[in-house]
Amino acid sequence: MTEDNEYSFEFNGSTATYHYSGTGEKDMTTIMGEFKFKCVITPIDSIKIDRLYRELIGNVNPHLASENAKNMAFALSQLKHRVVESPDFFKNKELNGGHLDPTVLVDIVNASIEAEAEFIKNQKEKLKELQSRLSGAVRGGTLKKEDEFEDPIDPEEIDIDE
Repeated sequence: MTEDNEYSFEFNGSTATYHYSGTGEKDMTTIMGEFKFKCVITPIDSIKIDRLYRELIGNVNPHLASENAKNMAFALSQLKHRVVESPDFFKNKELNGGHLDPTVLVDIVNASIEAEAEFIKNQKEKLKELQSRLSGAVRGGTLKKEDEFEDPIDPEEIDIDE
């Protein structure tokens, strides 16, 4: 996360690029790199995220998992489906990000969730602007309502050369 606790993203379609720099609280390692996050989570993504979360906390007495285990499972399952591209330090043959300091992991998952929220906010602002422009064009007379069509053509009236 940036020092002033604000995120800075570069959007390309529904993907956000984020430049991460942070230091782990436990291992005191400073790392930096560029991430690309998916900003639109589909229903299938949500199901996969939930499935991985439940797998990570365990299927035997998952309600007994510690809050820390639940938080880490949440972060890892989210990142599995939100991260499109990542720096080498994030990659792990078992589960990307699973080897990182918890502080770094939480920073990255928070950034990915914030990227989605900012993307949605931007999309809503664009929609509002387009609706306003459209309303103005209709009110100003530069865009007129289409004339209603006559009754549809009866298929039997169509002359088709065979």
